[in-house]
Amino acid sequence: MPANTGGLQIDLDLSSELRFDDNQALSNVSAGDATISDTKLTFGLSKITARDTLSLDASTVLRFANIPGRSVSGFEDQNVRFNYARDGVNSRFSADARYRHADREFLDPFAVEQDEQALGQLIGGGGVVTWQSAGISYATGINAPFGFQLSARRDEQNYDALAQSVDPLLFDRVTNRVNATVTARVSPVMQLRASAGLTDYDAADSVSTERQTLDYSVGAAMDINPVLLLDAQIGYTDVSTDTTGGPSSESGLTGSARLTKTLPNGTVYGDFASSVNQNGSQASLSFGRSLQLPNGSFTGVAGVTRAPSGSSRLTGSLSYSHALRSSNVTVSGARSVSTNGLDQDVLNTRLSLAYSYAINDVSSLNVSLNWGRSEGADSGSGITTTDRTTLRASYTRSLTKDWNMTGGMQIRRLKDNSGDAQSNSIFLTLDRGFSFRP
Repeated sequence: MPANTGGLQIDLDLSSELRFDDNQALSNVSAGDATISDTKLTFGLSKITARDTLSLDASTVLRFANIPGRSVSGFEDQNVRFNYARDGVNSRFSADARYRHADREFLDPFAVEQDEQALGQLIGGGGVVTWQSAGISYATGINAPFGFQLSARRDEQNYDALAQSVDPLLFDRVTNRVNATVTARVSPVMQLRASAGLTDYDAADSVSTERQTLDYSVGAAMDINPVLLLDAQIGYTDVSTDTTGGPSSESGLTGSARLTKTLPNGTVYGDFASSVNQNGSQASLSFGRSLQLPNGSFTGVAGVTRAPSGSSRLTGSLSYSHALRSSNVTVSGARSVSTNGLDQDVLNTRLSLAYSYAINDVSSLNVSLNWGRSEGADSGSGITTTDRTTLRASYTRSLTKDWNMTGGMQIRRLKDNSGDAQSNSIFLTLDRGFSFRP
């Protein structure tokens, strides 16, 4: 569907897929074959003016499935997103909201991680998950000597009893955040800032965790010369946690510094960051390079992260794309240390490869590979190492001006301490999308 370039536009999309899978639940021993019919209905409304941008997207899936041990019929995977932004002469206001209610057995964990902008979603199993979030932000004095920014956000995840029985990491949780920042441009090449933030976390885990995090910082951004930018800040973080086992706290100084140099074909930078969470202090040092290529782009970051446990791990990210006359290749990867819902330090590694080839004006071939691993950042952490792999190949052909047909195959693999599971599936999809302006 064409992107909205201005005015009011309504987008509608209808997609119907028939899929056969020999291990839909991705169990170590398959319980039998599954037949799944999904008809996805998508509605989008967008309006763009000189000052406002509004979008509302909603979708649901009409699913009929025969799965070993159960059958599914009815509407599934309700998903609604709302975004609004308004620009003033010297201010900006934005708001967003999201709701999704889905059966975990039918979700692609790699797509969920991309959607949530967070790693750590490789947990298998079924059950139902509900995501709800909303946020607002307001900034004034954008082009003035003095400015003020205020933002607030609420994120909520809820799991049914079946999902919670799959893994101790799946439990209801609510996170509320509020942050305020004051800026002052003291010269044409320097801007100062001071910020304060509060994060409140409430989880229905086995120890009824309640956590409050206070962040304070002061910083500055300075153009050393026309091609060299320094951005640095220092702060203090206080984390207070209350569980059925009693209260605990962590606190300490935080800081960051990044030096960026602009080059004729991109940028190069060095970055140091130190933060505090419920497990203690975490520090990272990294160096990055981004550049524009004749037929693509490259961004790479390499560094080392010291986890609160004291272990040091190589971390970084990679993004590469290369376009030819009739094909396109993209490669991306990420490796980072984070703390999960059980207060464990986790090392997450992801790799994604994609290749598309335009056979002619009406047909194309697409192949993609996603691989991910989650493991303990500390070798003695006791965290289960989990590997997931998804290989997908498809052929798409335009049947008419409006209708497309896609057929292909998909292989999924899951490996953890319980064993190695594999799923093989084939699918056929018909879809049509159209847009109009009232």
